[in-house]
Amino acid sequence: MDASRFKPTPIPRESRRRKLTRYVLIDSQGQPVEVMIRDISSHGFSAAAVGTAPPINEVIRAVLDDGREVWGLVRWVDGNLFGVELETGG
Repeated sequence: MDASRFKPTPIPRESRRRKLTRYVLIDSQGQPVEVMIRDISSHGFSAAAVGTAPPINEVIRAVLDDGREVWGLVRWVDGNLFGVELETGG
């Protein structure tokens, strides 16, 4: 097979909305985690922790303005930056 004939299949990725918002998440111990949300999509978000970022696989809870709660799992950490995959209920 000639590599020049290879055509990658695009994997559609939902666009992320850039957002810089101060927020308080709750970790699995019930402790607040102050963050700045950097970007967000329906599947997750990335944030910068004001202090230490939560560890990988930490369960994070957020209470939305309308009172609903969403849960997620920390998937990556780089210094005080981290990414959360949200539970989709499926």
